[in-house]
Amino acid sequence: GDFMGKITTLVFIIFTFFSCTENQISKDKLGDEYVLHNLNKYIGESDEIADKRAVIGGSIKTWGSAFPKTLNAWLNGTHFSSVLMGLMFEPLFTLHSTQNKVIGNLAESWIVSKDKKTYTFKIRDFAKWSDGTDITSEDFQFYYDVIMNPTNLTPVSKIGLKRFNRPVIINKKSFSIKAKDSHWQNFYEAGGLVPFPKHVWSNVNFNKINFEFPVTCGPYYIKELKKNRYLYLEKMTNWWGEKLAYNRYKFNLKSIKYKFMNDRNKALEALKKGDFDVYSIYTSSLWVKQTHFKAVNKGWVSRERIFNKEPIGFQGFAVNLRKKRFQDKRVRIALSKLLDRRTMNKKLMYDQYFLLNCYYPDLYKNNINPKVTLVEFDPDGARKLFKEAGWLVNDKGHLEKNGEIFKIKIMAFDPDVIARHLNIYSQALKKVGIVVDIQQLSMATIRKKIDKRDFDLHWSAWGAGRLKNPESLWFSEYADKESSYNISGIKNKKIDALIEKQKTIMDIEKRNKILREIDTILAEEIPYILLWQNDNHRLLSWNKYGRPKYVFDKYGSEASIITYWWQDAAKLKLLNQNRKENLSVSMRDVDIHYQP
Repeated sequence: GDFMGKITTLVFIIFTFFSCTENQISKDKLGDEYVLHNLNKYIGESDEIADKRAVIGGSIKTWGSAFPKTLNAWLNGTHFSSVLMGLMFEPLFTLHSTQNKVIGNLAESWIVSKDKKTYTFKIRDFAKWSDGTDITSEDFQFYYDVIMNPTNLTPVSKIGLKRFNRPVIINKKSFSIKAKDSHWQNFYEAGGLVPFPKHVWSNVNFNKINFEFPVTCGPYYIKELKKNRYLYLEKMTNWWGEKLAYNRYKFNLKSIKYKFMNDRNKALEALKKGDFDVYSIYTSSLWVKQTHFKAVNKGWVSRERIFNKEPIGFQGFAVNLRKKRFQDKRVRIALSKLLDRRTMNKKLMYDQYFLLNCYYPDLYKNNINPKVTLVEFDPDGARKLFKEAGWLVNDKGHLEKNGEIFKIKIMAFDPDVIARHLNIYSQALKKVGIVVDIQQLSMATIRKKIDKRDFDLHWSAWGAGRLKNPESLWFSEYADKESSYNISGIKNKKIDALIEKQKTIMDIEKRNKILREIDTILAEEIPYILLWQNDNHRLLSWNKYGRPKYVFDKYGSEASIITYWWQDAAKLKLLNQNRKENLSVSMRDVDIHYQP
């Protein structure tokens, strides 16, 4: 939901930097290469998540999901393309890995005007493109021009950038950018600017930049790509970012291979055979039923759940409040009481999830808003509410009011979701007299119907970021705008006032206090019939890598693997020996909890 927050979080996960201590040469040997850590002097503060035992070298193979129609995240921001671009293009600054402060990346320094509308950035003198060309102010101005060009298919990136005027070049390494209105997010939006290589792309149609990025400024570049098959990334040997202390002991892997597969089950089989080195599990049935295989039982593969502070979003059935029958709150409460979440969680998801009672769960201890009562399955209570709202059961057993039959259409793409989750819900709806029509449609058709607001209930899942802006999801102004993120069409004056109040507050904790107020109002208004959420990462990995203390970083997901892990020569040697001799290693399932 908080789309820009989600994308920003991805960028923050990828762009975190090395720690500052004395120069080091590792004596470990990987293949035929001795591993050498950068011998330059390091600038700035270190990243406390990065492990000083890390060495450079080795490789990793993992799943790249289905092959995307483009790798260009500015044209189509899938999770994979966003992570990939994050490894090849860098922003002016990033959020600290453990603290709510920013760390300069391409930006050496910055100045914020008194009215907090103008931001002036000084680019690091040694920041260069992979071809050795200086990164300059013109490259940032060029980024703005490319994204805002009406002929370029960059609608999502335009959302935040349209709040700014075109960057003004001061000199080769300095520029300023001015926001049109005051908003706390402007600072982070401006700091999230990335440069585009003007000297390479100035005469290129950006809409056709899909798979080739010959000039980059991040720690990795594309070494080889086979469409629909695999992608190789290789570590840059002349990366300017090596000089930053915040980057030390990070981005250690020499090469990364992503293999593209549509089927998660096949991806798991690839991990079992050793074709993948790591694999994250997102399906509870896979985790419970299919992850106790030989390599796990032998102790060659770790089976871990990782609990950290990664922001947690929400999911549920968006209720189209533009339709009259859903505008009565009693109806929305009744629909919530007919969703048997506990049975679904137990039978379909093996109690791997927690039930939601709020829209910003990570703002609370144990992910539960203490001011809100959890809605339980209660068909009798639902019938009572429908009756109070004037919906009575007719002689055909259907709910009827003023000659109108209560009907609900639910769209879905995944036949498994229809057969399992939606079947349970629809049966409960039908038993109280609701006529249910479940429609299996293509994702493209569903997206068009949602954009046109042509739906009743729609299962929507929203991500979250450390920087939470409630405006796009809940502001009344967007309720009737086509393709906005306010899918439910909620309009609430109290929420609008709180959204306006938080716009100019820079302190994150003060904004989060306001968000809790908004959250409690949302729970009362029920724009979504809330479902459930997961509070951990489920990971399988072959035991040949060194890792930070808590495996991932404080706020990160599996993208932390590329940022912080390294190949451990001793572990690799032991793993190979154990596999060759079929030896077991004492291992157990592990839950890892991040501790500050």
